[in-house]
Amino acid sequence: MSTLVIPKKLVKNGDLVVVDKKDFEKLAKENEELRMALKAISEGELALRRGKTRSFRKFLQHEF
Repeated sequence: MSTLVIPKKLVKNGDLVVVDKKDFEKLAKENEELRMALKAISEGELALRRGKTRSFRKFLQHEF
């Protein structure tokens, strides 16, 4: 087992978060999915404002 030194400044301010690797990977995946969904929503809103809408079939072909 190795020793990990954590600066007092991190511990004192509550800026240190320890997360299991599996949980971190799950959160990273969810974050990526959320980012892609928000991008698709903003692109759709922009297209709607410009009057350039598309069919549902073309929407489903969009890469998520």
